[in-house]
Amino acid sequence: MHRDSRSDGRAVNASELTLAVDGVRCAATLYRPDQPTGEVPCVVMGHGLSLTRRDGIPDYAARFAAAGLAAFAFDYRFWGDSDGEPRRWFSIRRQIEDWRAAVETARELDGVDPARVAVWGMSLGGGHALRVAQTDRRIAAVVALVPMTDGLPLALAPAPPKVVLGLTGRALRETIGRRPLMVQVAGAPGELAALLAPEALPGFTRLAAGNGWRNEISSSGLWGVARYRPVRRASQIAAPVLLQLGENDAMVPLAAIEKTARQAPRGELRRYPIDHFECFWPEHLDLIAADQIKFLQHHLVEPERATEGAPAPGSLADASRRTDEAEREPLAVSTASCRSPARNP
Repeated sequence: MHRDSRSDGRAVNASELTLAVDGVRCAATLYRPDQPTGEVPCVVMGHGLSLTRRDGIPDYAARFAAAGLAAFAFDYRFWGDSDGEPRRWFSIRRQIEDWRAAVETARELDGVDPARVAVWGMSLGGGHALRVAQTDRRIAAVVALVPMTDGLPLALAPAPPKVVLGLTGRALRETIGRRPLMVQVAGAPGELAALLAPEALPGFTRLAAGNGWRNEISSSGLWGVARYRPVRRASQIAAPVLLQLGENDAMVPLAAIEKTARQAPRGELRRYPIDHFECFWPEHLDLIAADQIKFLQHHLVEPERATEGAPAPGSLADASRRTDEAEREPLAVSTASCRSPARNP
């Protein structure tokens, strides 16, 4: 473990760890509060398409640690510092398996309260976090940052015929030949690339190029995007969910994020005047991270404090508390929507 002093002045205890998924080593970084008292909540953090735990995630993880939360960020198999061949191989199914393994690893870490493990994901990672929470009712909270919650609208969006034919042809040849045929992750309109939104290539370049990002991804996994629809099972998520929507985001369907917030029983929607990548830029990061910390502390820290001060079961005080609670009318949980103050880009 090393104590890292970040540019914003926060002291962070960070250590490099590994986990194994189907015998393949995955790299991870654990961020801990500087002076923890007892077992602390932990936020498992996974990234979006072609990105790694070093691309913007440390800025959020450091803030979580400074707020008393542990953060466990990991790289998918075939990406970043994790093992797996061929490199930059994209598989939605395998990435969700990696998520589940990371959550179980976090629950077993010394100093982490296994009952207070949350998931945090950005973009496609946000969709994965929702998918994990749909089947794992032990997840304590979900943060989905500019999440991909429905791939079908992207698959049906108009695109130049040569791009559609090129991507389909490569994916088919990769599937049949079982050899990777790479395409660009992001490109200009008309180029053979998975993502053609205006902010895509500049955003990836600014965020990740300094960490070794390469503009290429295997092609066959892109076939699964149309069937990737976390929104359809949002009603099955028991945990509280914070969805953070970028109003200028052209890379994910915004209506699907809004629908996910409505469908999730404990969903909360917040809006920001940002595109897909501006959640990592300094002018927006503090506000977005502060909203996440407030949400996580409310659901992971405050209930624990309330439990510590609760009367002993079976006592007169406990009986009085139960009577009071029974007399209260139930409160309906509704989707919250708020707009952040406008900021200059």
